[in-house]
Amino acid sequence: MNSRYNQVTLAPTISHLFAANSGGADVLFDWQPIEIPRGTCVIKHLSGTIIGIDGAAGNGVAFVLYFAKSINSVAPPTFGTVHAATTATITATFRRHVMTHQFVVTTEIDDGDRLTGYNVLGSRGEGVNELDAMLQGDTVPYPGTTAGYQTIFVAAKVAGALDFGTAVLLNMGGHQAASTAAVQITTDGTDPRKVFAPGDLIQGHTGTVTAEVVSVDSATTMTVKNVSAQIDDDEQLILQQPIVLNFGLEY
Repeated sequence: MNSRYNQVTLAPTISHLFAANSGGADVLFDWQPIEIPRGTCVIKHLSGTIIGIDGAAGNGVAFVLYFAKSINSVAPPTFGTVHAATTATITATFRRHVMTHQFVVTTEIDDGDRLTGYNVLGSRGEGVNELDAMLQGDTVPYPGTTAGYQTIFVAAKVAGALDFGTAVLLNMGGHQAASTAAVQITTDGTDPRKVFAPGDLIQGHTGTVTAEVVSVDSATTMTVKNVSAQIDDDEQLILQQPIVLNFGLEY
């Protein structure tokens, strides 16, 4: 049921290609569905976290969020190829689905790198980050949407260069085999305690493997599970979801 205020969290999976200083006009992530209570609402607040670079400060880069709806139960067509520039041909396909956008200048709403390894965002609703973007989904519910809710789609483009690299490298000459069970791995480079926490979903910088962090044990060891494929020696381990966004909604 609707209440006057609601919050929804979006933690999009970001391509391993952003493990290096890159971006500019690139697609950061394709349309991601989120469910919010039905009815017309306004985005009143934006908060969240963005990981830094190599366990230190970084990524104070602007990005643009786009919000769209389904039309007659059909989701918006793809926003474009991740880590590539959009084209007029692609953007024309979802024009009728788009409702609004939000330009996020992280340097104006972050905590000034006070937590070192990542930035905390907290919009103040003023200046270039002023909110009040209005959302309302299609009158025809998107398939699979929970009763009493509506599905909204969010995509993003980078307005500068992002680098979600960690410099945490696997340091195992014999590599690490795929494993659903928890296994301890050895690393070198950045101290993993500066980057990872239990529950983090991680991936290799080559895009060939994913895993979940169980614990971060020391400056050179961490325990992971659900390793999808072999992790090669010197593979850089990065977050799958380096950005978490919380949207505060008012109805």
